[in-house]
Amino acid sequence: MSKQVEKPEWARIAEAFEASGQTQREFALARGVRLSTLQSWVYRHRRSAPSRGEPV
Repeated sequence: MSKQVEKPEWARIAEAFEASGQTQREFALARGVRLSTLQSWVYRHRRSAPSRGEPV
């Protein structure tokens, strides 16, 4: 059974990936997370972030 990851934790991991300059595969291997899990977190993080050019 896998542990449930809270939003602040997966958001930090997604942000770290974005800043890393690595591919998702490289980052997932280095962090010991499944590639599909990282992809899901990055997708959710990108969807939750306000896109550039939109008024805040």
